[in-house]
Parts: sequence; structure tokens; C-alpha cells
Amino acid sequence: MFLLGIFIHLSFLFSIFDIYFKSPVVKNVLPYEPHHEPLSNRLILIVVDGLRAETFLNRTFMPYLRTIANSYGRWGISNTRVPTESRPGHVAIIAGFYEDPSAVAKGWKENPVDFDSVFNRTTYTWCWGTYDIVDIFTKGTIDDHIFVNKFDPYDQSFSADKNTTLLDQWVFSNVIQLFEKAQIDVDIQKKLQNNKIILFLHLLGTDTAGHTHKPKTPNYITTIKYVDENIKRIENIIRDFYNDDGKTTFLVTSDHGMTDWGSHGTGDDHETQTPYVLWGAGVQQVVGLNMDTKTKNMSLEHRFDIQQADLAPLMSTFLSIPVPVNSIGKLPVDLLNMTIPNKAKAVYSNSRQLLSQYNKKRLDIEENALRVLYKPYKLLTPEKVEEITAFTEKLLEEEQYEQLILISEEIMNLSLSGLMYYHNYYQHPLLFATTLSFLGWIVCLLNILLEQKVHIHEDNLDMKKRGSCNMNYKLNNCIKSVSTFMNILTVYLVYAQNLPFQYYIYFIMPILLWTKVLLSFKLWVYTLRLLQNSRSILEIMAEITCYVLGCLAMGLSFTYRWMLSFPLLGMGLWPYFSSSRYKLSKLLLVFWTMGCMLLSIFSFIPVVGKDVFIELVLTAGIVWLLVMTTYSWYIQPLYNGSGVYQKETLIKIIQAVILATSLFIINIQARKFDSGAPLSIFFQNLCWIFLAILMLSPLTYSKRLDNRLLGTHTSIVNFYLLLSVSHEGLFIIALIFNTTCWMIIEFRLLNLGHVKITDYFFGKDNEELEKKLSSIERDISSNDFRRAFFFILYIILAFFGTGNIASLNSFEVRWVICFTTSFQPFVITGLILLKTLAPFLCVGCTFRAVQHITKAPADYLNIIVLIYSNLMGVQLLYNVKNTGSWLEIGTSISQFVIVQVITLFIVIINQISKTWTEGDLFSFTVKMFKNRKKNV
Repeated sequence: MFLLGIFIHLSFLFSIFDIYFKSPVVKNVLPYEPHHEPLSNRLILIVVDGLRAETFLNRTFMPYLRTIANSYGRWGISNTRVPTESRPGHVAIIAGFYEDPSAVAKGWKENPVDFDSVFNRTTYTWCWGTYDIVDIFTKGTIDDHIFVNKFDPYDQSFSADKNTTLLDQWVFSNVIQLFEKAQIDVDIQKKLQNNKIILFLHLLGTDTAGHTHKPKTPNYITTIKYVDENIKRIENIIRDFYNDDGKTTFLVTSDHGMTDWGSHGTGDDHETQTPYVLWGAGVQQVVGLNMDTKTKNMSLEHRFDIQQADLAPLMSTFLSIPVPVNSIGKLPVDLLNMTIPNKAKAVYSNSRQLLSQYNKKRLDIEENALRVLYKPYKLLTPEKVEEITAFTEKLLEEEQYEQLILISEEIMNLSLSGLMYYHNYYQHPLLFATTLSFLGWIVCLLNILLEQKVHIHEDNLDMKKRGSCNMNYKLNNCIKSVSTFMNILTVYLVYAQNLPFQYYIYFIMPILLWTKVLLSFKLWVYTLRLLQNSRSILEIMAEITCYVLGCLAMGLSFTYRWMLSFPLLGMGLWPYFSSSRYKLSKLLLVFWTMGCMLLSIFSFIPVVGKDVFIELVLTAGIVWLLVMTTYSWYIQPLYNGSGVYQKETLIKIIQAVILATSLFIINIQARKFDSGAPLSIFFQNLCWIFLAILMLSPLTYSKRLDNRLLGTHTSIVNFYLLLSVSHEGLFIIALIFNTTCWMIIEFRLLNLGHVKITDYFFGKDNEELEKKLSSIERDISSNDFRRAFFFILYIILAFFGTGNIASLNSFEVRWVICFTTSFQPFVITGLILLKTLAPFLCVGCTFRAVQHITKAPADYLNIIVLIYSNLMGVQLLYNVKNTGSWLEIGTSISQFVIVQVITLFIVIINQISKTWTEGDLFSFTVKMFKNRKKNV
């Protein structure tokens, strides 16, 4: 069953990539050769990596480019799309299509499908830049017309701690060397004198300076000033080489922007708005110098905003080369200095390119689709395509250029809409089949719980055999026959349409799951009879409704964190509506309600990001020191055992000293960082020693439940605070407080008389207590559904209580300044992952205590958790996004992945929690010593 569950959830996980993340690249599209006259012989494309529009438009660090933009050039904002990363941005500029969503599996570093680009259509192209960018456009090149000069930005010679301008200096120097070499090399000179050539300069210095030093810092400003000065230098060299023949077009733009804290990838305006400056041959001149109020001294008349993908047809039009076949960009004709006939021909060429792409996509679908099931795109049927083509060619022949422009623009819009239709042609059937699989799997899991709970007696079985055996046999045969027919039909439909192999799994799985459900129909009938005799149906339906609504709220909380407050509110009020509330003291009820309300407040507080409030971190540490003192003073002396008491008192003192020292280090390092002073290496090394001690110290406690929990929570809190910068320290303390109240409530509800919670041990160290607890229910019960719901809510809260996932883009180096200040990606990532794991361990350790106290069957609790996660999975299946910012896409994928792997994740958390709650460092050391002695 475990392996089956793994397979089903892997199928669910991969289904979203077939539903939402298929490559938009249409293969074997025929290019359309343009008929308009070229506006220039050569184009110089300069991409300043990581340069955001705000930096260029509202700062005066690039005076030369700003002067060009306001005089004989044009400028504007180039709006990017998903995700704002280097490779996707360059593909949009040079190939004309936005991110291939299937590249998410490669982390946006490589395109999984070959594609056409502007470079492919040139006579010659020269590229200079980093290997991971320039190599993108040489993949699949069938001739040698593209010349590449590349470097590794991670090479020590280009290390960021030297000078980020070195990265750009390499590019500029190599460009200059090319033209110097052309003076003596006839072959190079001949190639450079050809028409339809592109020189591509990829400048990484600004991106590296932004990441390393942050925008607006002196290092960043120095880098962009260097870029501005050398662009002027390169322009003069090129103009001199060609004797200023007026046949050169210059385009400077950026692949993506950057936030104030040096990151990119999301949908923030600073990341999605990039500048472009266009000047030289073929650029439409304008008159006027009214200032654009949204910028600093930039001409409003010279401004023309575009979409980033529009740059590909724009560059193609300048050189009169075919637009890349996979481009979805639309030509911004207002930027071009062209006659009306040439303008009409250029727009017409763009429309024919998009129509050709649409037509090939339509034919690909029609080729395999069954006539009975096929639903064409009605706005652009084959007949209409032929009619439109003939009509536009007639307009071209009759030189009705104004009308041709209008019709061509309409063709572009229809073609893009049709492309989207056929690209998502199988999306709805796949969604429907996957949804049915989700629901069928949920019911199958419920069947497992019912089989465990029902315990059908032999008398009942005999009665069923006597009364309805023949009827059940016929019904089962009928269900199996229908299922077999549907499976055969499904296999035929998938095979006949030549769909990928995984589609067999997607469409057969719901049939098999629902067949299993229907074959267990008698189990449900018998269960309903039992429920009618034992509990009110209305009461059960009310509980089911609450759990379903709670799961929906948790699913929504992945997008809207404040939705967590609703299930937390329900948790806070639950004891007051319970028939067992008389078992709980008023003080405990008040603490429980206050804890739930306190946790709900964190869902409204902004996510942990670039804002730093070290005072809150110190406050959290002081609060926990008070908790340790209170426990040691009032609770620990309640049980005897002088040896254990003295040992654990010593351990608590050591942990308290480490925590107090950690708070001192946090304060000192924060002050030094704020003042710009060097951070203490000694304190960083001390923190690594603390980390090792904190991981082992819980294992030195006795297995007494309350004591071991205090030890584990103290270690987790201490480590968590060393990586905290704001209110997250208070969050983890509030989480521990609430989960502890939950554990005490579960204990009180058992109503065990004289048994105290301090009598419990992890493991089986207390046989007398085990005998006292032998009467506790071990079968699944309605209380276990509540416990599982609380547990999964705490897990979701641990994920999103402070915005751990959503705030990864807001990463700040000061998160890890207590451990390191050097750029070590693996170390930093490991520390952040451990920080993310810390709240889960708090929940996991407390949940193990709850399981130990209530003797709840762990395997069946995991099945209930799986049911809840699949309810959220159905919801999040429809929330996956393939458009928008990288943050939106990545977050929606992460959310779906989380609910699919949550069971496996919980198993891992439980294993770590088991080690920390039941492990014994002394026994383990003795055992290892004995084994070593035997081997010797």
C-alpha cells in the first residue's frame, strides 16, 4: 500500500507539468521571408544584465545613454514576464517568446527544446559574454555563422571581491580586439562588411554588483558608470570602422531588473520593468522635450513602452530578416522610420510568421485528434486561414497598405489566441481525470480506515453471505465488466491520438481507483448502519464539514496567509463546544484560546524579509530563558530521583548559558553589521560549536516526557534565534506554547485519575504506567481525526507562519551573519533549510508526545493526514500558475509539491523527532564503545 501511495502521488506530482507546463515551442514551423527594405545593415545588441528601469530613469549614473534617449534616440520600458531570470529574459529578447514553462524542471538554466532566434537568421553574428547565456543561442546551430567568445563568471579571475567591472571589461576588450584584428585580417573585415549582421554584448557586471553589493551602493554605481562610458567608446569604434555610414542600429536593454536587496525572479516592478534605448539607422525621430513626470528629466515624447518579446521582431525588421518562428512578439512600428508601404510589409511579415506558427500547431493537433472528439478553434478555421491569406495577399498586390496594417494586426491577435487554445487543448480533460483520481484516492484511503474500524463480526458476515452473496457477486461482476470496457476504450483513445505514454496513467488511474471504491460499496452501507446505531448523522456531517472547510482554508492560506486565522479560530473555540470540556480547567482553556489567537496574529504580520528588528529576537530569547527558569524552579522538583535531577539541572544550566551567550553574539554581530565594522570570526566559530552541542544536548536528558520536550525545544529555539532577524523568534515560542497546551488538553481529556503528565516517559521505561493505560482506545476514533487535523495545521503554520517559503526571494545575508559572512551557497542554503526545518521539529516532537499519551495508531493517523493533504491537493491543482512572476509560478508549484510529499515529509519529521525524543546519547556511546572493544 505504501508503494502504491508513492506511485499515485508521483503521478499527481508530474501531472501538473503535462497540464500546465508544456513547451510553447512549435517545431518545424516554416519561416516567412520578409519583403520590406532593410533599415540598417547591422545591429549592435547590448544587454546590461540586471539593470532595472528605475535605476536608469530616476538616477543620473548613465549620462551618455540618457542623453541619447532624450535627443536622437528612443527609450521606454520593456516589460518582462515569467520568471525574471537571466536565461528567460535573453530568450524573450532574442527569440521572441517568453519562458518555456517546461524549463522549470531545469531551474530556468537551460531550455529543454531547441528554438529559433534572431541570430539564426543573420548572415553573421558575434557574441561576447558568459557561457551560460551565449551558448543558449548556438545550440542546434547547423553552420558556423555564429561566433562565440565566452567566459566563466565563476572563475577566480573574475571574482566579485576583486572588481565587478572586470566582467564587463573582458567583453568590451574582446569587442575592441575584433575590430583591431579586422584592420589586418581580410577575412574578418569581409565578414564585418556584410549586411544583416548582429553584434551581441552580454554585460554581467551590473547583475553581479547588484547581488554582491546591492543596488544603490558605490560598487554598483561604479559598475553602471563604467558600462555607460564604454558603450560610448564601443559606439565610436564601430562608427569609425564603418566610416559612420549611417547603416548601424544600436539597442541597449536589460534581461531583468533587481530589487533593492539584490534579488530577482519575482513580479516586483523593479524586476519586471527594464529600460531600453534605441538609436541609429531606421529609428523614428520625434520632436519635443516635455519631461516625463514618472522619471527624472526624461523626454515624454521619446518614450514608447513595449513588451520584452517585441524586441525580436523589432530587430528582425531593422535587418529585414525572418522573425524567429516561435516568436510571439508584435512589431512596435511607431519606433521605425519607414515609409507606409514598408511599414505595411513589415507588419504583414510579422502576422504571417504568427499565422504560420498557429497553423502548424493546429495541424499537429488535427493530425492525431479523432474526428468525433475534435473541437477546432472556431475563430480561425482552415477555411478562414486560406481566406485571410488570399485577402491579405490581394491587399498587398493592390497596395492598400493602411487596410493591410489593420488586418495584419487582427491576424496577429487571432493567431496568438489560437496558439493558446491549441497549446492547452488537452488541459481540461487532464484536469478532469486528475481530479477524479484525487477524489477516488481519498475515498480509497477512507476505506482503509473503515476496514480498521468496522470489525465486521462473523455473524454479520454469515448473514451477508446468506442474504446477499449472490446479489453482491453479480454487482461486483458488473462493476468489473464496466471497468474493463472503460479501460480498453481509454487505452484506444490515448493510442489513437498518439498521446504521450504518461497519459495512459492519467486517464486509467481514475477508472481503477473508482472501481476499487465501488467494489467496497457494501462496506459503506454497513458503516452507515453502525453510525445510525451509535452517533447522530448530523453530528458526523458537522464534523466532516468543519474538516473540509478547514482544509480549504489551509489550501487558501498557501496564497493568503491570513486564511490560517480561520482554522486557528476554530481550534481556539473547539473545547467550548466539546462535551468533554468539563475535564479542562478554566486556566488551561484561557491559555489555549490565547495561544490560538496569538498564532493567528502572525498570519497577518508581513513575511520575514529585508526588515530587521533584532530587539524582537532578543526579546524572544529572554522569554525562553524565563520559561526555562520557571520550569526548573516550580515543575522539575515535583518528581524525585536526585541523580537524574542533578544531571538535568546541570544540562539546563549549560543550555541557558549557551542561549544567553547566543543572545549576546546576536546583538554584537548585528551592531557591527549595521555600523559596517568587520564581524567577529571568533563568535562565528563559537556559533558552529554551539550548533553541534545543541544537536546533541536533547539526547542527554532522561526520557521523562516533559523534560525531554523542554530540552529539544530549547535547542531548537537557540539555533532558530541565531538565524533570526525579526519576529520569527517570537513566532516559534508562540508555536511551542500552543502545541504544549494541545498536548496537555489531550492528556486531560483522557481523564486518567491520579496519573500525571510527568509520569510519562518516551519509549517503554514505565511498565506500571503502561498497565494503567491499557484501557485507552487503540482503534481509530473521531478524536484521531481531530488530532491529525491539528497536526497538519501546525505543519502548514510552521511553513507559512512567518512566510518562510514566500520570503525566500527576500533573502538577506544578515540572516546567517552569526555563522558566516562569505558567499558560500551550500553553507548558506543548508543553514536556511535547517532554520525552515526547526518549527517542524517542534511540532513533530510534541505530536510524538501526543501519540504516546493517547496511544493513537500512528499508521492510521498518517492516513488521515494523507486524506487532508489530498483535499488540499484537489484545491491547489486548480491554483497552479504558468503565467505571472517567477514567485507566483514557483510558489504555486511549491504549494502543490508540498501537499503531495507531505506524508513522506511527515515520516521524515517523525523519524527525526523519534531520535530526539527517544534517543539516549549515553547508551549509544556505551554501545558504540562495546562494539569497538569487541572488534578490537
